[in-house]
Amino acid sequence: MSKITLTEQFTLRALTDRIVAENLVRVYRLRGTLGIVTNKTYICASLTGAIEAAFLARLAGVGRVITALTEKPEDVKEAVNILKDADLVMLAYGGEMGPEENYALTKAFLEAAAEANLPADLFFHVRIWVPAFVQNTIKEVPKVGEYLAGKQLGTFTFDLEKGFFLFHRVEVNPQGEVSLHLLTQVPITLEHLDLLKRSL
Repeated sequence: MSKITLTEQFTLRALTDRIVAENLVRVYRLRGTLGIVTNKTYICASLTGAIEAAFLARLAGVGRVITALTEKPEDVKEAVNILKDADLVMLAYGGEMGPEENYALTKAFLEAAAEANLPADLFFHVRIWVPAFVQNTIKEVPKVGEYLAGKQLGTFTFDLEKGFFLFHRVEVNPQGEVSLHLLTQVPITLEHLDLLKRSL
């Protein structure tokens, strides 16, 4: 159970996703079109809006955003089609939905992306990466591992003891083994750190 209010959740998403958007540009060198696939919850809506606004501001109006919404696994094929022109797609499932629903959406989206050979690079939100949704999908669906082995992949985690966000390159080898490579760490404010700690 979250120890922060819904309005504090919105503040947390604004603080977090400004940093995420800035580093998609600075660290992952994203230019052009950012795609986000997410679910229909209040928290995910605030997350998506914050990332997209910060991304567009960072690129001074040159960037473009595409959003795809999925409520159930049957929605993901349409989402993949919507995102076909994105340069990078961020998977941002979480919010008020439980881990079972979020894992089902993550797995279904990755399977559909592999089937369609979605050309975009992929970036995984911490709420997808830390519970091992991607890693488990690779183990269960080998074709997803084969697809991801040819992609530029990224994610972020955090170090609450030191007060840093950690941005990583994700590598999937042809055998489906997954490894993280730290690219940069970004300090966060005391307000941000407090909200993060109380949200877990």
